[in-house]
Amino acid sequence: MIKTRRSAIVPNQKGLHARAAAQIVSLSNQYSCEITVAHGDKSAPSLSLIKLLTLDAPQGSKLTVTSEGAESALAVSSIIQLILSGFGE
Repeated sequence: MIKTRRSAIVPNQKGLHARAAAQIVSLSNQYSCEITVAHGDKSAPSLSLIKLLTLDAPQGSKLTVTSEGAESALAVSSIIQLILSGFGE
């Protein structure tokens, strides 16, 4: 299996809040691979809004996105771009 991992710092003032987490879930649904998002010692599947919110990632947090599967590189790249864009805020 192909495995990809990249990290990004959350730039937006509200951090990883409900709307931002919902965008990660929506984007993750476009790819046929398993994606996880981690902050510190916590990790969450990218398809679980509630678990993403439990990561407690304020502005300045380092999020690490890991994916395994055929589209892993594209999935990770897309989610990292979303994070770096400040979730469009």
